Amino acid sequence: MRTLEPKKLLTLITSRDLQRLVLDTARRCGVGGYTIVPASGAGTSGVQTGILDGDSNVVIYIILSEPRLKTLLAEIDALMTAGYRVKALVSDIMILPRKAGSQG
Repeated sequence: MRTLEPKKLLTLITSRDLQRLVLDTARRCGVGGYTIVPASGAGTSGVQTGILDGDSNVVIYIILSEPRLKTLLAEIDALMTAGYRVKALVSDIMILPRKAGSQG
């Protein structure tokens, strides 16, 4: 069996309107893969029903190395400082790599 690799899981919650900006930022930081899931809920910004784009959230999942995470978080922090509504959650995870000895 392949050996599990330690990675970071970055979970970003943002509005559907900001999805492209957030993904462009991630790509500039070297992120090649992600998963996006539509989301609805309530928080400090009020209720997000998902009926309209401006009223819809997405959750973006990105698995990455710690050095790449630090680079991306600095850019996400800059977006947040500029007033963009983004939540960032970081988790330690272990992944089963696609092939033995893979790096990413």
